[in-house]
Amino acid sequence: MVLQNSGRYRADRGQSGGDRENPDDGSSMSALKRLERSQFADQMDARFGFDRIREPGEKTGWLINMHPTEILDEDKRMISAVDYYFIQEDGSRFKVALPFKPYFYIATKKNCEREVSSYVSKKFQGKVSKLEIVPKEDLDLPNHLVGLKRSYIKLSFNTVDDLVKVKREISPAVRKNREREQSNDAYTSMLSSALSGGNVASADDERMLKSISDQLDNIVDMREYDVPYHVRLSIDLKIHVAHWYNVRYRSSAYPPEIVRRDDLVERPDPVVLAFDIETTKLPLKFPDAETDQIMMISYMIDGQVTIHMDCLRCVIL
Repeated sequence: MVLQNSGRYRADRGQSGGDRENPDDGSSMSALKRLERSQFADQMDARFGFDRIREPGEKTGWLINMHPTEILDEDKRMISAVDYYFIQEDGSRFKVALPFKPYFYIATKKNCEREVSSYVSKKFQGKVSKLEIVPKEDLDLPNHLVGLKRSYIKLSFNTVDDLVKVKREISPAVRKNREREQSNDAYTSMLSSALSGGNVASADDERMLKSISDQLDNIVDMREYDVPYHVRLSIDLKIHVAHWYNVRYRSSAYPPEIVRRDDLVERPDPVVLAFDIETTKLPLKFPDAETDQIMMISYMIDGQVTIHMDCLRCVIL
């Protein structure tokens, strides 16, 4: 029997045993595991010259990459941050971690924001670090072009892991509430309101919504929950790759200051690694890792070195 290389990575049987010891969340990792992963990433980055800034000072660098990570704050708690990778004018490299609270928005039924906020803060105590009601433009509102805004509840978290856990609990309720609203006949609702006295019924409905024991039934929408964390930070703070920045670091107790330098336009000369992977595939189909094989891997460093590896001759035992 001839075995073929499928291109898929198969972990050792013993590697998956440790994760089962933490049944808190199926896809989440323990704080210790996440800390070890962050420390391993620091070790690998240091091998390529990207040492984390630890001494107070100011440096000027050209931003080439960013990657989400987790660091310890002054209280030794895990918080989410983004590692920014810079090249200086002399070719030296460094990286700095910028902490930022991930967040998303939820919308409630009319005039139920405070009740839902109180309920969410108690239900997800220890996961939600901050709650605030903010007005936001909603393109789904009629006549939204005239400046109409809707109140949203902004949920902020210390880590992306906490955000994912809370989102996973809220999403089914939002989906169920949307289906319930769509199943309600608007004409029937309007007719019953007119027959029962209009404003009186409206006031009674509002009191009923506020007295619901499970306020998750009053959450009707979620926004910006699917924006990648590092993209979210870069959009909010306007930090983009391929620009020069002044990076000022004081200590671990304060976030670094990253200020764009528009007066610098000359780019540094980074080392560029380009690679290409050729695979088999069915006609008019994209490659599938389950069935297709890797034919060849080639890569080039600064246009000087090219290496081809014929993977069809590789055999996994």
